Amino acid sequence: MLHDGYEAIIGLECHAQLRTASKMFCACPVVNDAPPNSAVCPTCLAHPGTLPVLNDQAVKLGLRAALATGCTLHDTSVFARKHYFYPDLPKGYQISQFDRPLATGGAIHALGQRFGITRIHLEEDAGKMTHAEGGSTVDWNRAGVPLIEIVSEADMRSAEQAEAYLRTLHRVLVESGICTGDMEKGHFRCDANVSVHRPGEPWGTKVEVKNVNSFRFVAKAIRFEIERQVAVLHAGGTVDQETRTWAGKGTVTLRKKEGSADYRYFPDPDLGPLVLEAGEIEGQRATLPGLPMDRFLAQEDERRVTDWVENYGLSTYDVTVILGNPEAAAIFMDAVAAGGAPKAMANWVTSEVLRREDPGQISGAGLSAVQALVDAGTINRDGAKRVIEVIAAEGGDPAEIVSRLGLGQVSDERKLAEAVASVLAAHPAELAKYRAGNKGLFGFFMGKLMAATGRKAEPGLAQRLLRGALDGTPG
Repeated sequence: MLHDGYEAIIGLECHAQLRTASKMFCACPVVNDAPPNSAVCPTCLAHPGTLPVLNDQAVKLGLRAALATGCTLHDTSVFARKHYFYPDLPKGYQISQFDRPLATGGAIHALGQRFGITRIHLEEDAGKMTHAEGGSTVDWNRAGVPLIEIVSEADMRSAEQAEAYLRTLHRVLVESGICTGDMEKGHFRCDANVSVHRPGEPWGTKVEVKNVNSFRFVAKAIRFEIERQVAVLHAGGTVDQETRTWAGKGTVTLRKKEGSADYRYFPDPDLGPLVLEAGEIEGQRATLPGLPMDRFLAQEDERRVTDWVENYGLSTYDVTVILGNPEAAAIFMDAVAAGGAPKAMANWVTSEVLRREDPGQISGAGLSAVQALVDAGTINRDGAKRVIEVIAAEGGDPAEIVSRLGLGQVSDERKLAEAVASVLAAHPAELAKYRAGNKGLFGFFMGKLMAATGRKAEPGLAQRLLRGALDGTPG
C-alpha cells in the first residue's frame, strides 16, 4: 500500500501482563487500584542486599504464549539488566532478556496474511508516574509485575494490518489464559515502530510511538505518523530517530530514540540461566485451547473470515474486527437474524458497539430496529446514534425513544428552506466568499444548517436545498 508515493514499514512491540498472583522476582501481590506503594517490598524496591527469585508461574505462562503463537522455545534463555534512569524504575535497571530470549519465530495470522514474530521474552514492569501541576508522584505497586514482550517482524504495511494483528494477538493471549487483556489498566499495550520509504529504496528512519493502549488509537497513531513522515520528506527534511507518544490528535516527541548500546545490557549476575525441561513445555501444550497458533488461526479463523465475507458481503477487515470480539460477533448475527442488512449492521457494530466497555448493552434486535427507523426516514444517522446511546444507558424501545426525545427527522421542505434562508442571512461574509468561488465553504454552511435543525435535518434534502440557495438555482 502506497501513501503519496511512499510505502510504510510497521512493526509492533506488545507488552502483556501475565496472570500471576505475585510479581516476577518477589512475593508481593499483583494488585489493581490499591493505595499507592502498598504492594512493595525490599526486593522490588531494590534495597541493598536483596536478591530476585524467579516466579515459576510467569515462566509457564511465557511458555504458553510461545506455544500459542507457534514460536520456537529455547532450552536455555538468559535474564539481562537493561539500564536506564527514570523515577518509576527503582533499581535503575529493568530485568529483561536480550540476546538469548525465551522464544523466537512464530506468527500471527490476520486478514488472510501471515505476520511474523521475531521474539517473545520475559521481563518485569516499571512503576507508574503521575504528573500534575505542582509536581509528580510515583507508585511502585506495578514495579516488578510479570510481563512478556512480543516483538513482531516489520511485516505490516498499513494501520489496518497493524490493528488486525493486534486484535488477533490480544484474542490469542486472552483465550489461552495468559493475560486478562484489560487495555484500560495497561495489561495489554503496544509500541509501534513506523518508517516510510519509496519502493526500491532503503528503509527510512524508524520512529517509535510508545505505550498505546487502544486498538483504535494504535491505528490512528500509525496513520498520523505515516502522514507526518511523508510530509517531512516531501518538504525536503529528514525524519529523526525518536520516541513519540499518541496525544489524542497526533503524536508528539518524548525523547530521542535510544539504541540497544545505550541500555548497557549484560547478564544479570543474580539470576542463573533459565533452563527448560521437556515436561514443562509439553504440559503447557497439552492444556492449550485448540491447535497452536500457526495452524489454528490459519485454518479455523481464516475459514470463518472467508465464510462471512462470502455470506454477508463484508470486507475482510470488517469481518476480522467483528470476529475479534466474540460478544460483538454474536450481536452482529442477532441483528442480521432480526432483519438488519449485514453491511449496515457491521457499520453499527464496528462504530458503536465495539467502542463500549460492555458491548452487550446493545442487542442485535435493537440495532436492527434502529436501522429500520433510519431506512424509513424517521430519523437520520445522528438521531440513530442518540437512540443507541439511550438504549445502552437505560434500554427501551427505539421508536418510543425517538418520540419521547423528539428525534424525528425534519423532512418538511418548507421548514428546511426557511432554515437555509436563516443560515445564509446570518453569514453574509461567508456567503459572499462562496459565491466568489470558495466552494469549500459548503461544508461550513451544511454544519450551520444541521446545528440550526438540531442535527435532525434529512441530509439529502438539506444538501439539495442548501446548494440551490447558495448557487442561486431552484432547489
